[in-house]
Amino acid sequence: MKQVNPTATIETKLAWSLGMFVLFAVPGYLMAVMRMDRIGHRRLQFIGFSVMAVLFVTLAAVPPLTEHVGPFLALLGLSYFFIEFGPNTTTFVLPSEVFPVSVRTTGHGISAGIGKLGAFVGVFLVPVLEDHIGLRGLLAVAGGSAVLGFLVTRLLPEPAQRSLEDVGAGEQAPSAVELTSVEPTPIIRSA
Repeated sequence: MKQVNPTATIETKLAWSLGMFVLFAVPGYLMAVMRMDRIGHRRLQFIGFSVMAVLFVTLAAVPPLTEHVGPFLALLGLSYFFIEFGPNTTTFVLPSEVFPVSVRTTGHGISAGIGKLGAFVGVFLVPVLEDHIGLRGLLAVAGGSAVLGFLVTRLLPEPAQRSLEDVGAGEQAPSAVELTSVEPTPIIRSA
């Protein structure tokens, strides 16, 4: 915001950020929650990443969009909608569904940990990148990241409209021999 309008007060920038959150991010999240199973988790993530890529690349490629507050806020706000109506919602739902039952909690924990690590690194990396490549360069990087997210999404199964047991059905169930080969624990009774 400070590069789009350097003369704006901190209160004004805060009001713009809050307005974008209320007008775009919250409705995007609510829409994702209501439509995720109907649209499909992967498809919702594809939609979000593709629209984000187009919006970020457009903001990076068209200089007047980063020089005037109105158009910048409109496109950035629209990207907020599709961040929520897409990968920000699906990336914490998909890991709890796509891993086989035997490793589901571990896989979900690793996914969450990697996400938190990425957020932590981003907090420090984004300002450094912005100083070196500017706002438009940073927006181009964000667009490229959205394209990469789109491509990685192609590797995921679609768990929507399926039970967690069906999604995990691809794993090998223990055989009867494995189940009966366990020694019973003796019960000690006191008199």
